[in-house]
Amino acid sequence: MPELPEVETIKKDLEKNVIGRKITDVKFLWNGILRGVSESEFKGKVIGKEIANVERRAKNLNIKLDGKDLNLLFHMKMTGHLILTDDSWQVDTNGKWIVQNHAESPLVDPLNQYIRAIFYLDGDKILAFSDLRKFAYIKLLTDDELKKVFDEYGPEPFSPEFTKEYLSNIFAPKNIAIKKVLMDQKLVAGIGNIYADEILWEAKVHPLKKAKDLNQEEVSDIYIAILKILKKAVEMRGTSTSDFRDTEGKKGKYGDVRNVYRRTGEPCPRDGTPIERISVGDRGTHFCPTCQKR
Repeated sequence: MPELPEVETIKKDLEKNVIGRKITDVKFLWNGILRGVSESEFKGKVIGKEIANVERRAKNLNIKLDGKDLNLLFHMKMTGHLILTDDSWQVDTNGKWIVQNHAESPLVDPLNQYIRAIFYLDGDKILAFSDLRKFAYIKLLTDDELKKVFDEYGPEPFSPEFTKEYLSNIFAPKNIAIKKVLMDQKLVAGIGNIYADEILWEAKVHPLKKAKDLNQEEVSDIYIAILKILKKAVEMRGTSTSDFRDTEGKKGKYGDVRNVYRRTGEPCPRDGTPIERISVGDRGTHFCPTCQKR
């Protein structure tokens, strides 16, 4: 599932390339991706509008259109990602790119072949939404509706509100596994399964340790690890051990340097102990039993 680094990668790419462009047409290849509004109403409101801004909140991407109360909210869910290319590319009725003379392009990657919606932009650009599992969605929201959605999330890890004291306060009453707390979007925005594993390894904290039992040194270590791991993952354009691809259809590079996530049986980079896998909150969880003692 795209987490903060993956959605931030998409946001940064779109900021450079789509702000100021107008939506000239929209095509849906699977209507289920559109939620809360009919296709005809959606098209009537967005076609002809200019993209004014692109923002990320937690794992959500929002495209703000010019005028009042026009927001395109994209949630990637498990396998969604946005692809930006030029209109020399065409998509067939099954949502697959027609390769033509583009055989060497990263768009031919099989995981880019599930196009559910296409936004045609002026300047001969297209923005396509690919989603293998069909869990992702697009919503058309007013400013107030968008605020209500965004207010459901906890602070962003790089925001002024996100401090060691904040973490200490939210951990103290939680009689549950620390990994589950880190993944609770109402408490901390944007951390999912991948980076919770990586953060806890960096901090040398067992994923099943109860949040309320953490001492202040461990809280501090987790805080530092959150900022370090997420910053590195953003710089490396996310993790593509599964379905994520960037706006050019390329893989992110953080997966090449990950320490524990999906490395079951491989040696811990710190002490050589084989990485183990358990389930925490029904999610596969990877850790080193030697340097992350419970």
